[in-house]
Amino acid sequence: MHKARGRVRLVAGQSRVLTDNEIYLVQQLLPSGVVLAPAHGGGTVTKRFDELSTVQDATDGRTDAIFGALSPRWESLSASAQRTATGRLEVVLEILTGYRYGFAALACSGEPREAFSPTRTLTQRATSMAHQLRLEKDLDRDHVIRVARGELLDRSPGVTTLLNWVRAYRAEGLWGLVDSRATRVSAGDAALPDLFKELANAEFRLLDGDISTVNVRTMEERIQRRAQAQGKTLDYPQRRGKKYLSALMSERGRGTRAQRSRSMRDTAGYQHYPAMRPGQVVAIDATRADVLVWDDLHERSFSVEILTALDVATRCVLGLRVVPKSASAIDASLLLYDVMRPFQLHVDGSTITDWRWAGIPEAVDFNCEGLHEAPLDGTHSIPSVHPDAIRCDHGTIFVGEHFTRLLNDLGIDLMLSRGTRPTDNTHVERWHETLQRALQDLPGYKGRSPFERGRLVGRSDNERGQKLLTATELERFLRAWVALDYHRTPHSGLVISGATNARHTPLSMFDALTSITGRLDVAQSPDLVYQFLPIRWATIRHDGVRIANLTYDDAVLNEFRHLQPGAFRNEDRAAPFFVDPRDLSRVWFRHPATGQVHPINWRGAWRLNAPLTQTVLQRVREQVRARGGNAALGRRGATDEIIRSLNSLMAAQASVADKAMWSAARVRVDASQRDHLEAQLALYSRERVTAQMPESPPPASESVTVVEQPAPEESPIAIRSENNDAGSAVLATAWAQLNGLSAAAPGPDESSDQAAGW
Repeated sequence: MHKARGRVRLVAGQSRVLTDNEIYLVQQLLPSGVVLAPAHGGGTVTKRFDELSTVQDATDGRTDAIFGALSPRWESLSASAQRTATGRLEVVLEILTGYRYGFAALACSGEPREAFSPTRTLTQRATSMAHQLRLEKDLDRDHVIRVARGELLDRSPGVTTLLNWVRAYRAEGLWGLVDSRATRVSAGDAALPDLFKELANAEFRLLDGDISTVNVRTMEERIQRRAQAQGKTLDYPQRRGKKYLSALMSERGRGTRAQRSRSMRDTAGYQHYPAMRPGQVVAIDATRADVLVWDDLHERSFSVEILTALDVATRCVLGLRVVPKSASAIDASLLLYDVMRPFQLHVDGSTITDWRWAGIPEAVDFNCEGLHEAPLDGTHSIPSVHPDAIRCDHGTIFVGEHFTRLLNDLGIDLMLSRGTRPTDNTHVERWHETLQRALQDLPGYKGRSPFERGRLVGRSDNERGQKLLTATELERFLRAWVALDYHRTPHSGLVISGATNARHTPLSMFDALTSITGRLDVAQSPDLVYQFLPIRWATIRHDGVRIANLTYDDAVLNEFRHLQPGAFRNEDRAAPFFVDPRDLSRVWFRHPATGQVHPINWRGAWRLNAPLTQTVLQRVREQVRARGGNAALGRRGATDEIIRSLNSLMAAQASVADKAMWSAARVRVDASQRDHLEAQLALYSRERVTAQMPESPPPASESVTVVEQPAPEESPIAIRSENNDAGSAVLATAWAQLNGLSAAAPGPDESSDQAAGW
């Protein structure tokens, strides 16, 4: 058979085997091996088939197989060294046996020749062989031409050389005929002084990415100066020394980025965390989006960040949010809010909805079905889990008081990566690279560095007809890409024991692990979002409640204006309010009797023409302090001054920093409104479901049925015609705003939470 297939045909009396000491002829084939006969006679040897390894080419008269003990050393030689050794072996065998290949059964034409008869002495046979080799060289036209050009010396083995070959073959076998220059081991680094290597290693250890890199020549000069500072002189082979320094430079990396990565290897992990079930570890991180988005109000492009929550066991994306730079602790908390509630995305032809909350109001879903590989049209599920642990870095948004307290309340462990060790959170870091596949198709893609940035990046509608996406549109696009592309694409890192060759998608892996470990959804509540917002304690007075120098009031607070101490907490008359720093135009109050969460609006919100976020409020305070602070204001003029400052800032837009602040504020307020509208929609859905449920609960043996929200394709008009009441109008308005439809501008007496767009 062909040698490339790793097999060879051994024929008794014809095939040869190369061993450590000489060539053997296959004399007999046994069921488990072969019987070999040496060229010199004197008994046979038996070798097993598994001892015959590397197959050689049998078409040129050389050996058919190699004995395993010789194989490693033989394969380490170059092809030219192997040809030289086998050529010398043919010469020695013809001198000793009279046959070029050592066996009478393999005799060539004219063999055996009289010149190599056993009756002649060994010296006489060597003399005849030297003469024959001289003639062969003179008849080789190519060799003669190369000698005439001076490329080769006109040399041929003499009698003494041939006798030395015979003695080496008898003493060491075939290995004695290998050219010693081919097996010579270079002195290498051993030729360098220990002091030189010690100083070189110490100097290259400083290249850890914190300092600028230099070339090898500069490093050599620094080593010489270090030796002189110690009063010593370095004497070493210059060529070997530069080669040693080049090897150290290659090991550390030519650039600072590679050097920083190399410096982390000593403390980096080389094995994945053995997450065995969904939700065991959820990795979260923020990255700057390599695509610019557009602000329609201020007509400018700006940068945003992408927050992602990735399940380590299944690689499912459990939550994704596009937020202004830089992300805050509230953004991280609401990302965790997305992780703990299930989503669905609906595709109907060319229409694709945003991720819709498919929560089960105050129920638990024990049904593990539904996360299968659905066709493109239909409903695509995005799973939810209650994480056991969160893996993240030491970013301030993850180690702050609000986020850590939230994890403590939810019973979730916080697994922090070590400082400057991004490889500790390798799964989500790799996800950022995968995300490039989606971002590169978008207008406004600016590349990974200025080297890749195009001339037209940042223009809303350039001459190529590419219009930038808004932050909301970018979030919807990425969420659709996750559901329709990433979750349906086989992932090379997903392997199930016993099916290592199978290709699994994130959703199929989630199904597989869920069927093994079971699944317990988070108990979904319409007002789940408020559990992820910070709480501020404030006293309810006759004019409302004052939080962050803003006065909030609503009719729902009437019965709590004269509370006794200890009503909500023992030490005072304060009550808890949920505050969303993304939109301070309102706070939220949970009624202790009904449990319902009510919005409490800022008293000056109806006069506001600008988004009011925590960042904007801090900027307003700076202006108020610059004009004399509270001492320059009357008691009733504080609200007027805040509104006046906000509107003036909005109109002036004097600096790039102001423009960036307003663009970010608009994105945050829009996101806040969407989250709270979803909560209102879920609350209304639960009330409808509760009203339609039978009085008697289902048997315990039956599985709990998933109750979904109204399908996204239902229009607000259809909902109003079916339920002609105030609740239906609120539901219709919520659906309209969630689907990006424009709503009517509110009047001065309407609630500010229904204002559409700043």
